Amino acid sequence: MTTKPSDQTIVLNLLRGAVPEKAAELCRLWTDQQHSVEVTSSGASLTLNATSKRIKFDTKTVDFFWLLGFAAWRAIEVYAPALVLATSTGVSIDTALKVDHGRGQFEFDFNQRIAAAHNLRSAGSTADIQWPDDIPMPTADRASLDNAQAMAVSDLVGLAFAFAMLHELKHVMFRAAGDAPGAGYAEELACDVWARETMTSNMEEYADNHGYTYTQVAQKRAMGIALAAIIVHAMTPTHETWGSNDYPPIAERIRAMIDGHNLSEGSPFWTFTACLLIAIMRQEGRQIELVAASDKAVVEGLLDLIG
Repeated sequence: MTTKPSDQTIVLNLLRGAVPEKAAELCRLWTDQQHSVEVTSSGASLTLNATSKRIKFDTKTVDFFWLLGFAAWRAIEVYAPALVLATSTGVSIDTALKVDHGRGQFEFDFNQRIAAAHNLRSAGSTADIQWPDDIPMPTADRASLDNAQAMAVSDLVGLAFAFAMLHELKHVMFRAAGDAPGAGYAEELACDVWARETMTSNMEEYADNHGYTYTQVAQKRAMGIALAAIIVHAMTPTHETWGSNDYPPIAERIRAMIDGHNLSEGSPFWTFTACLLIAIMRQEGRQIELVAASDKAVVEGLLDLIG
């Protein structure tokens, strides 16, 4: 008879899989905190929080990460052509978007998928929304996905959710020890930074032991964290987008999550992240008069605009 693993074991295994070079360290931290993992019933909001004794989330939040992650991935096909035109010719992002006449149907379909994710945020359960036909249903069985791209996106979603769990684990640690750097705002940023550093330091060991280059591992981790940043943005209530006593402005959170990646200007990470940020600006109906010579410069400029 096979014993079903506990929710706590499932989450720990997710973290160990996302950051395998720190599996032993994460097990020690997990054991030392003696906290529980509580998977609660879904309701008319998303649940993801922590106290000194437990991390709590609902299955709808897991589905939200999956749905928005797969939807956001398509930002590349929608906005990359205009991004290439803008960075290679010196026109603004808005100008490049206007002359990209093939973008219309792609952006319409993209917006439909994003709308489905937003509908899920306020639905009572996942079953209450119309799931997009071209996005697979959430599964822990990676091999069951029917193509390499879906498998790659599922990997990024897993990294994004692992980032979120590490963020909550740091809340547990701060609150148990009583040594948070400050209430609300400061603690949130500190948890983001700790989660990012946990996922991106000492990657050389994993790369060397598994036949990857450091750049390959760094890019994939960074893209997963960038996806987490966009999902956090989508989870943030509109009235708190610009910050409050408890939460920093979303641009500061995104900076804390994606800052410090030592990747070349030609890295696909910058293209992916630039397309995600353009998507946010477009969703909010904001102008993008930015002119930049590289995808990295676009990311840096858009973060200034979003803030």
